Amino acid sequence: MSDAAALLGLTPELLRSLDRITLPSRRPILGAIAGQRRSPRSGSSVEFADFRSYVPGDDVRRIDWNAVARLDRLVLRLYAGEEDVCVSCWVDTSTSMDFGEPSKAKCARGVAGALAYVALCAEDRAAVMGFAAEITARTTAVRGRRAAPQLWSVLAAMPGGGATDFGAVARAARRIPRGIAVIVSDFLTDSDPAPAVAALRQARHEVLLLQVLAPQEVEPQVRGDVRLRDAETGAHVEITATTAVLDGYRAGLRGHQDRLRSVAHAHGAGFATVRSDTPLRDLLLGDLRRAGVLR
Repeated sequence: MSDAAALLGLTPELLRSLDRITLPSRRPILGAIAGQRRSPRSGSSVEFADFRSYVPGDDVRRIDWNAVARLDRLVLRLYAGEEDVCVSCWVDTSTSMDFGEPSKAKCARGVAGALAYVALCAEDRAAVMGFAAEITARTTAVRGRRAAPQLWSVLAAMPGGGATDFGAVARAARRIPRGIAVIVSDFLTDSDPAPAVAALRQARHEVLLLQVLAPQEVEPQVRGDVRLRDAETGAHVEITATTAVLDGYRAGLRGHQDRLRSVAHAHGAGFATVRSDTPLRDLLLGDLRRAGVLR
């Protein structure tokens, strides 16, 4: 096992479990080359679909020479398609992701590393990106499970810091081959994720918003007079953490999550929330399978 895998919490036992699951797509996606996902267009499996005339640029290996002899023109033999997609994981590396015990950053990177591995095991391609105010790290789309350590190394070494700006994702949406795009973030920012989701959908990605929250954010353990500091802006606010104030906070958090679900629904995207203190195995094989993210 690589050092990067260990840093991400991807143990050999967990990786063996991930060999048996998939990251399903909710709709047909057209990739660039043959893969393992069923496609609405023709491809290169063994199931015959149709003939069509050859045009310059077609793969000459698909020419049916028996048909050429009969018809005296170049024709291609087409097959029912099995297409690949690219699973891209967009990981929030902003300062707020360092919060929590365990930190949201460690959880987010471990989840991204696991999802990328699942994609590679399914003979899809995978890529990872880090973002804050700008794209902080990125890989090209790679194929094959032997490429997983390359992605894990980038995830483990992603620099953290800065404020979240989902505009960085929107601007980079077309740099990754279309497929399934997973944005992993706490989404606790004034930056609106809707333009990023819209840009990814316009680039013909299927989109999943995966919110990672620390247990201290879900159930704050504070009482009395408290001075809070925004991790990204440095702004301070003083509160008296009474039962009523904490109840109001929980209601506000639920309202924020409802708005994220609405953004996802409006753009045909998915939404799920996980906690950073959930063991990675339970998160992947329990929470995300129940949410339909993994199967």
